[in-house]
Amino acid sequence: MSANSVNEVVDAFVASARSSRKYGSICDDTLRDVIRTTLPKYKRTAEAVKAARSSLHAIQAVYLTTPPFGDQISDVRDAFRRNDHERLRGICARMMRGHSSTRERLPLLDGFYSKLFALAGKPRVILDLACGLHPLSIPWMDLADDSVYRGYEIVGNLVDRLNAFLEAIGRPPALELQDILCSPPSEPADLAFLLMAVPCLERRREGTTLELIESLNVRRVVVSFPVASLSGRRRGMERFYDDAFVRMLGDRDWMITRLPLDGELVFVVDKRVE
Repeated sequence: MSANSVNEVVDAFVASARSSRKYGSICDDTLRDVIRTTLPKYKRTAEAVKAARSSLHAIQAVYLTTPPFGDQISDVRDAFRRNDHERLRGICARMMRGHSSTRERLPLLDGFYSKLFALAGKPRVILDLACGLHPLSIPWMDLADDSVYRGYEIVGNLVDRLNAFLEAIGRPPALELQDILCSPPSEPADLAFLLMAVPCLERRREGTTLELIESLNVRRVVVSFPVASLSGRRRGMERFYDDAFVRMLGDRDWMITRLPLDGELVFVVDKRVE
């Protein structure tokens, strides 16, 4: 297939996805990357397009049922203005139940960030990579008022909702519509979150997680994996991801610490061992 033909197929795929209800909010870079990496694997363009749509569904499926935040943003704003931390956390917990990974983390939240920051230090600048609904956990983080929280996500309407949430809790709307695989963040930070995203990234492009971690202008990266499938099956998953992540990092001279939690496999990667 000629370069012009490839470009025509890519443009048509993006236009079709843009006009669909399911995929219309996905970042253009993601749409282009998915079809471009799929095309060489198939002889027939129609088969490649079908496979690319399946890949999109795998990437996006968890968000398709994400409920709109609606009136809950005004409730968040009211709870924040009244300094009602308990009510604010309750509202955020209800919203987080719409996403599989944050729903699984709910029972851990009360101790998750205190254990993490005791190990990694309280960050002033955070990057949240492929953030999903994780910014809704900010009320549990006890961050300083002058701290900076930046996030990156490939779903435009989710970015808009989360920026509205950040404004409601008195923070700048600093989430970007950005595919971290196509455009890794270059901003310096103290800590980056990469929670529950590695399996999806590796399915798109094997080896990309290590490349991403190496490229980040960040000392510590918090990486997590599920310990159970969406159906609740746990057998062997924690050991599988533990072994896979250690192999992935290879002989890098980094300090890898496992956070002692039951319910999520969490690693703190310190890239500057002194």
